[in-house]
Amino acid sequence: MKYFPIIIFILLSQLACDRYSKDKIVESNGLAEGDEMLNYLNDLLKDDPNNPKILFKRAQVYFDHSDTRRSLIDVQKALEINPTDPDHYLLLGRIYDLRNRPEDCLAAALQAEKRGLHNYELYRILAVNYLKLNDAENAKNAIERLLEFNRNGENLSLQGDIFLQLKDTVGAIKSYEKAIAQKHLISRPFRELYQIYLAKNEIEKAESYLDQYLAKNNDDSDFLILKASLKARAKNYDSALVYYNKANVIDSEEKNLLVDYGNLFYSLSDFDSALLIANKVTGLDSQYVEANLLAARSLDKLRNYQESKKIYESILEYDSTVHIAARELDILNRKVAYLWRLQQQEKAFDSIRNSPPPAVERKEIEN
Repeated sequence: MKYFPIIIFILLSQLACDRYSKDKIVESNGLAEGDEMLNYLNDLLKDDPNNPKILFKRAQVYFDHSDTRRSLIDVQKALEINPTDPDHYLLLGRIYDLRNRPEDCLAAALQAEKRGLHNYELYRILAVNYLKLNDAENAKNAIERLLEFNRNGENLSLQGDIFLQLKDTVGAIKSYEKAIAQKHLISRPFRELYQIYLAKNEIEKAESYLDQYLAKNNDDSDFLILKASLKARAKNYDSALVYYNKANVIDSEEKNLLVDYGNLFYSLSDFDSALLIANKVTGLDSQYVEANLLAARSLDKLRNYQESKKIYESILEYDSTVHIAARELDILNRKVAYLWRLQQQEKAFDSIRNSPPPAVERKEIEN
C-alpha cells in the first residue's frame, strides 16, 4: 500500500498531461496529422459537444482534407453557439468559395470583416467572388487591399482580370506585365496578354507572349495548342502540325481540338489522316456535327462520293437546320450528276470510237 499514493500521482499526472496536450492542440494554429487530430477532437467533443473552439478546430481539419460537407456542419454549429468569432465566418466563406457559391461566400466574408478581421485570405476570397458576380468595383477595392499583403503573380493576374471586367485594357496589360515580372512562373498573364493582343489583331505581339512562356516551359500542351492554332490561322500548316504533334493532340479526347487537328490534315490535302481523326471523334460522339462534316468532306476528296453523301444525309436527318451540310450535299449531288453525264458522254464516244466504220456501198458506173 505504500506505493498507492505514487501510482495515483502518476495517473493524475498522465491525465493532466493528456488534457493539457489536447487543449494545446485546440488552441494551436498548426494541425497534427488528420486522423490523429480528429481522434483527439472527437474525444474532446464527447465530453464537451457544444464547445465552439473544438467544433471550429475540427471544421478546419475537415476543410484541410477537402471534406467541405463535414467542415460546413461543424462551423455552422460553432457559429450557432458563438456568432461573434470572425475566424468562424472566414472559414465559412472559404467553404462556400470552394463550393462555388459566391453570394454565400461574400455574405460570410463580409461578416468576418465587420467583426474586425482584415487578412490576406479574407480579401482574396472577396476579390475572387466579387469578380464571379461581375461586381468589378467591389472586386477592385478588395484586390487593392489584397495587394497590400502580397503582390505576387497570382494576385497581380487577378487584378488584371478585374481591370478587364472594368474595360480597362491598359490597366489589365500593366497588371499582367507586373505578374510576368515576378520570379514565380505562372501561365495566366501570358495567356491573357496573348488573348488581348490577338483581339487587337496584333498577331506578332500576341505570339511573342506564347514564345516567352514556351521558352521557359516548352512542353505546356495548352500553349503548344495555342501556338498551333496561331500558325494554322496564318495558313502555316506545316508549322501548326509540328506544334499539334508536340502537344500530343492525337491522344486527346477533346472533340473540338481533334476536329481542329483533323481540319489541319485536310488543309494539307492529307485526306486519309483527316478521315481517320474524324472517325475517332465520331467514335466519341456519333452526332458531333463538325466531325461528321470533316468525314464527309474527306470522303468527297477521296472520291468516295456515296459514303460522303450518306454522312451528309445522316447529319440532316439528325438536324435539318445544319445549312452548311445541306449546301455541301447539294454541291456534291450536282458534282456527281455532272460526273455521271461526263461518264455517259465518254461511254458514247468510246462506243463511236470502237465501232467499225459503216460499210461503203459501191455503185457501178454505167457507161
